[in-house]
Amino acid sequence: MRNAILYLLIGIYLGCTGFTVVGHRGDPSAAPEETLEADDAAFAAGADLVELDVQESEDGVLVVQHDATIQRMTGAPLAIATTPFATLHAYHTKNGEPVHSLDEVLSHYQHRAGRLLIETKIEKGVPHPHLEQKIAAALARHHMTDRVMFHSFSKPSLKRLQKVLPRVPRLLIVGSLHRITFAVFKYATGIDVSVDLVTPEMVKSLHAMNQQVFVWDEMTETTAKWRWLANLNIDGVVTNYPAVAHRYADLRHDASHRALSARLVNTTDRPLPVYENPYLLAATSTTLAPGASCTATAAVESGGRWYARIGQNRFVPMAALTKAPQAGWAQALVGRHLTVAPTGQRLTPAPAGLRLALHPAARVASGRSGSVVAGAVVRVRAVALRRGQVWCRVTTVVDSAPRADATGWVRLHKLAAPLGTAPQPLNRAALPEAPRPLWHVGALSLLRPAALAE
Repeated sequence: MRNAILYLLIGIYLGCTGFTVVGHRGDPSAAPEETLEADDAAFAAGADLVELDVQESEDGVLVVQHDATIQRMTGAPLAIATTPFATLHAYHTKNGEPVHSLDEVLSHYQHRAGRLLIETKIEKGVPHPHLEQKIAAALARHHMTDRVMFHSFSKPSLKRLQKVLPRVPRLLIVGSLHRITFAVFKYATGIDVSVDLVTPEMVKSLHAMNQQVFVWDEMTETTAKWRWLANLNIDGVVTNYPAVAHRYADLRHDASHRALSARLVNTTDRPLPVYENPYLLAATSTTLAPGASCTATAAVESGGRWYARIGQNRFVPMAALTKAPQAGWAQALVGRHLTVAPTGQRLTPAPAGLRLALHPAARVASGRSGSVVAGAVVRVRAVALRRGQVWCRVTTVVDSAPRADATGWVRLHKLAAPLGTAPQPLNRAALPEAPRPLWHVGALSLLRPAALAE
């Protein structure tokens, strides 16, 4: 029970802070993989952990290398399992570093910041009865047991790790769905799944089983794939591009999320862009047309703006989306020409030179984007309902043409319309600000909210 609570808290922490970035064998774009230079580069690029592979040499030394031989990294066709470590250590990678032991890596980071994700490399036909015990002993010698995680393709290795290091997280690496079974959850605390297999439904189901979800690729992540990955509620990603992953992790960390279930309508006079994710705003080829509706399942705040999730990898700006049934009445205002009437006096003309402040967003606290003089004609470009208030995004009209230099948001009750032209809602009680004629300015009837005044 104690360990289950620990893993649950880890999952909650990761879920609230973006996702964990793991540099795959360090940062192989900066230096040869599995070298201290590559590992340092990964941490410098923003990685939370560095992944490294551990296997045994002929004389039982823990060696940090991915392949069964060192040929790809050093040019020497030597198998690690059948070569003494002293021989392996004499060969160097392209940056001049020797083939490292796990003790060398742990010694390097013992007094430096950074955590490690260790993969236990279990080669078929090669006995590894004490690999996990040796790793545990090395971690204890360097006082780094609480700074590591494990992942492995080997289920027996994870079972052995559960015995020797029961409180350290353990992920099963998965490249096919049949490897994910309920039996695995007894000794694994998470799944490290191929990006080709992961789905939002899988992530949700594994989280329901108190399993962390990490994702790995064939290390060829594209920009399009990252825009998709950033939308998944994953706990971590193992990547060759830690700088890119760190950027998305930071954006997701700074974002706010909330559940939403609503039918929304574009109450503006122009199409709204549809983005792949709300973080770096890569637009898709589709838009939400004026007056078109969509079903939102979540809302995400990023960069100070809210976006509605209307499908998998589909997000629309919420600034001028209006919920039904108010949307029909709000849309009826779009495109109309109204007159600025900022005062609450019953006198006919407004004082000369009186100006009405315009705001960059549908709230007073957003600041000022400009102003318009009383009596000016404006065109309504968008309508938004915010916390019981009706806001209009307007543009000043001169000689029947809108002027872009005087654009901003204003409360509806600061505007006036000719008598009989105010749109009448079918259900006035459903509106947060049901307008009603309050007084007359010549041939104009000012629209003022029944319940709220600014």
